[in-house]
Amino acid sequence: MERAVGGGCAGEDSDGALVNRFRDGEEAAFETLVRRYEAPLRKLAFGYLRDRMLAEDVAQESLLLAYQRIGSLGRAQAFRSWLYRIAINRAHDYLRRMARKAEIAGEEGEERIAQVEAPGDAATRLVNRDLGRRLAGALAELPEKYRRPLLLKEIEGMTYAEIAELLGWPMGTVQIRIHRARLRLRERAAAIFGPGGMEP
Repeated sequence: MERAVGGGCAGEDSDGALVNRFRDGEEAAFETLVRRYEAPLRKLAFGYLRDRMLAEDVAQESLLLAYQRIGSLGRAQAFRSWLYRIAINRAHDYLRRMARKAEIAGEEGEERIAQVEAPGDAATRLVNRDLGRRLAGALAELPEKYRRPLLLKEIEGMTYAEIAELLGWPMGTVQIRIHRARLRLRERAAAIFGPGGMEP
């Protein structure tokens, strides 16, 4: 479905229109924004945290903060970029807490940080959990300047232009950092899976 300018799809109210209606006292307008962004926020947070319950918490907390702080959103600001910035900051808060717990709990803490769902028999689950932990670890090892745009591109499916707007970076910087992030992950995947990385 074609996306309309300012968020939403063709034929739907733009984010800006919904924000204005909410500011005028229409509570249902914000409920529409919640329905529009709840799932994308969960997906974005999961890309950072690799934990579905924590991703759900981040999504809900981000929407609540947006509800409480919408008065600080400038008239010319894009709601989507502003909301994603809130969610990324919340995800970073959780990552910092998880890192502190991992330092205290050791291997048990690392297991939770890298937790993934793995279908199949017990042996397959153990193998997939180990591979998932190692890949999540490889992603976590990326410098923030590489990890953040890569997650927005690969997990959220944002365009380079949208990422540049969200992060306040030049387009060329976004493209270069995503390219370098992919190269680094490809090298780590090759080390984990052998020559060819994750390719079949």
